[in-house]
Amino acid sequence: MRVCYAHFMNRNDVSIIRFFVPVLFLVTPVGVFAEPACIPMNLPVASIGEPPENYSIFCLQYAGACDLEGARMVVWSAAERARTELINVQVNQEIEFVSDWDFNGVDDVWDYPLNCQGDCEDFALEKRRRLVEDGFPSASLTMAIAFHEMKFFPHAVLLVETFKGTWVLDNLYEPVLCWDAVPYIFTHREQPDGQWARFLLP
Repeated sequence: MRVCYAHFMNRNDVSIIRFFVPVLFLVTPVGVFAEPACIPMNLPVASIGEPPENYSIFCLQYAGACDLEGARMVVWSAAERARTELINVQVNQEIEFVSDWDFNGVDDVWDYPLNCQGDCEDFALEKRRRLVEDGFPSASLTMAIAFHEMKFFPHAVLLVETFKGTWVLDNLYEPVLCWDAVPYIFTHREQPDGQWARFLLP
């Protein structure tokens, strides 16, 4: 079943409606899990500061959505990776990518997907919500901002911090990938204390 969590009517209405549409998910069986190597994201930090303004607006709009609580790192077993990858695939397949400009007539709005539509940060926020509902500690799930190495477009993804490295949930990839296996230059990352790190650019 396909489940789309979407705000009904408009983004100021915080009620949630589910739409059910058949879908097939291709998930690696737990017993066939072969884990690639990954290391923690440990980039040089230029400064620590306040969150991006539009993220702060989102946090004020949805009480508790940005509260990062619990363990800052999680065990990364076959089961945890399968759960994470399932949610990544579900959201990627359920949500249609629509830019903020096309949807709202503005450059950048952070929100949950509306009517099964959203852009990269909306995908990431929805994935965090579902992972927290699935039992992941929110402090292990942080937002990050990057630029594509070749195409130079700005991008937002969700990171999950584990005892086996930092992994990326991305609307452009179905598998969950190590942060150094995606073609991005990371510029900012949310910290578990609510501040954001700005990285030194290479």
